[in-house]
This record gives sequence, structure tokens and C-alpha cells, in this order.
Amino acid sequence: MKPCIILIGAQHVGKTTLGKALAEKLGVPFIDTDQEVSRICGIHITKFYFYGGQEGYNFAEAGVGRLLVERFKNEKKLSAVISTGSGFSGNEDGYRVLSQIGTFYWLDGDLEIGAKRIIEEATEGAKDESKKNPLLFSYGKFANLYDYAVNDKVETEEDLRKSYLKSELPTLKRYEKFADVIVRPKDAPVSENLDLLYKSIIWDESKERKVV
Repeated sequence: MKPCIILIGAQHVGKTTLGKALAEKLGVPFIDTDQEVSRICGIHITKFYFYGGQEGYNFAEAGVGRLLVERFKNEKKLSAVISTGSGFSGNEDGYRVLSQIGTFYWLDGDLEIGAKRIIEEATEGAKDESKKNPLLFSYGKFANLYDYAVNDKVETEEDLRKSYLKSELPTLKRYEKFADVIVRPKDAPVSENLDLLYKSIIWDESKERKVV
């Protein structure tokens, strides 16, 4: 097993929540590449993506990946759980970098649940202060959601739902290509999905991709 478990998947499918819980269970650090980009660049990841676009985001996330490779490349045991950003599906360079140290676990979650969560964020329903978006209402209702409000006319929650699904659905094939292990979280308590993810780490050493 490589020293890092790397979680990939669409926006709001549970990468951060499950990643933190898994890292605590395993007794290893949890690292969020979006948070690392924000920390290094001194700007919230939403603003970074808003102004830098996919190309700038790819460059920054791959850079964080290189730092993580240097940190973990000589480890002989499981050493970290890493959660990638929702733009990772378009980051071939980031994938090549992180594949040196990690096994990729695709959280193939229900996008309808992701849409519900993104609507909560847009309508200031997020209870977690760290998830509140600094561009909220800066340019009008829902304009904080760069991919959705910029590319589509988004005026209602249903518009936002449709725009989210249109943006995220095409990423699924790319995540499938990256994945070493596919995990399908349920609409269930975190503890149940954590158990599912934890069990998936028991790799069967075969060359066939594992799906749980």
C-alpha cells in the first residue's frame, strides 16, 4: 500500500467529512489540498478559482501535490489521508504527481445530495463557518457559486440544482479513470459511510479495481 489514501470526487459528496473521520480513525494527519492552496496563497479557494480559473487551480494543486510527495515519498506505512478539491477531475498533472504516493479512492456519491448541500451553501444554510463562501451575494443571488452562476442564468434553487448537475455529471468519467478503488457512500449517517470507506482500505492485492 502507498503511504497516502487520496479521496477524489465531485463537490459536496463528503470528501472532507469522511476524510477527517477516516484520518482520526487511522491516527494519521488529514490534508485538504484546497485548504493548502488557500494557506499558501493567502486567499480563499473559492476566490482563487474564481480569478485563476481551472488552469490556475490545476497549477496550484499540482504544486501542493509536489510538496506532499516530498513529505511522504519515503514513508513505508500508511501516513496520511488527503482530500483533493472538486476541480481535481480536470487535473491530469495533479493526478500524475499524487499517484507517486497515493491510492485513489473515488467517493462516487449521489449528486442529488451534493446539489442539496450546494443550495444550502448558497442560501447561507451552512452551519459550519469554514464552509461559508466569501463571495456570497457579491454579484447577486447565487453568484458566489462560480461554476454554476457564471456559466448559467441561476435565479432559483432549481436553476442552481440543474446547473450543479450539468457541471458535475461530466466529471464522473474522469474520476472513474483515476480511481483505484470506488466507494459509493449511502444517504446514511457518517459513521456508516466511514465504516464502508474503512473496509475498502483492505486491498485484495489483485489488479482488478475494487468497488464497495
